[in-house]
Amino acid sequence: MANHSNINSDHSLPHREGGGWVSGGRASGGRVFSILSLFNASLAFGDRQLFSKLDLTVESGQLVGITGESGCGKTSLLRAVLGFVPLTAGTIEVCGLPLDAHHIHAIRQQTAYVPQELQPPASTGLDLVKLTHELTANLPHAKREACEALMSSLGLDLSLLELSAAKLSGGQRQRLLLSAALSLPKPLLLLDEPTSALDEDSTQRVGLALLHACHDEHRAALVVSHDPVLLAFCDLVIQL
Repeated sequence: MANHSNINSDHSLPHREGGGWVSGGRASGGRVFSILSLFNASLAFGDRQLFSKLDLTVESGQLVGITGESGCGKTSLLRAVLGFVPLTAGTIEVCGLPLDAHHIHAIRQQTAYVPQELQPPASTGLDLVKLTHELTANLPHAKREACEALMSSLGLDLSLLELSAAKLSGGQRQRLLLSAALSLPKPLLLLDEPTSALDEDSTQRVGLALLHACHDEHRAALVVSHDPVLLAFCDLVIQL
């Protein structure tokens, strides 16, 4: 498992500077810093232990994969980072902010999340994008132009935005939601099985898009996946 590194103690929100994500304050000297850190994290549901004593740091510019058997807590780990599932022990920090009631909204503002199964009510492909972009934590950052550019890179025709959502395939819906999430200027990406409905060519497109987001835009991504094609793009793969 990944070892954690030092976290910037300044708790102001990050911003883009010189092509990287840096702390919002000047105490850090403008250095690139850890986006996500888990310290001695444990999670259990009743008597069922999912994972324990997990130490993990994801730096800006890093694409990290999480894999493991079904039921080992991969999805719950992502939900814990967002504050939807409380840890039974340990702590989480996102962009230097401790995950607690005081910082939860700020943390969600720094995070783009695509769950594994999402069937939001939508009439068209564009409505699917709007449902992501119009979430409170995502305003006012959403840009349709950025989403359309990502759609093209993932092999989607822009006409899908006008297509009835009921006519979209599972793979098209998955790539639309991924395009919407990646187009948000968030330093942390949390993706749950983002290629489960995709063929190998589309999966490679997703892998390249994630590499661009991490290596070129200096964001950080934590990706749950069983897909060996996608995991091959990761800088680090953790068996949970």
